[in-house]
Amino acid sequence: MKAKSQAMITLKTLIINAPEELRAALEQIKGPITLIRHIAALRPGDMTSPAASAKASMRAIARRWLALHEEIQIHEQELERMVREKAPKLMKAHGISTMTMAEVLILVGDNPERIKSEAALAKLCGICPIPAQPQAARQTACV
Repeated sequence: MKAKSQAMITLKTLIINAPEELRAALEQIKGPITLIRHIAALRPGDMTSPAASAKASMRAIARRWLALHEEIQIHEQELERMVREKAPKLMKAHGISTMTMAEVLILVGDNPERIKSEAALAKLCGICPIPAQPQAARQTACV
């Protein structure tokens, strides 16, 4: 994911610094995936101009981004399959993503009996929940 983000940052930098004619043509393309696919299909030709050099560089990075995008999707699908297999009821709960559930499963590990309460899980997750105070107690604490 980090490499994919870096590729996009580099690609945006190349677009900003591309020759005016190329930059203007690319700015007309709407949508990031459409833009990436367009750039990946560029044909730079002979390296005799700054535009050809920019096209070649952008094409290589766009192709790298597309490959990383596809690889990440494959890994995410596999992760979702594994999480659904291990915790199908939790995955049906509203607002729980695959990544969140995977992190919980990793934290709990093979020994879920060690989690005796929500506070114990919070401690494992590295968070410290602040107990809610009754309205009257909050007012006195603020005075």
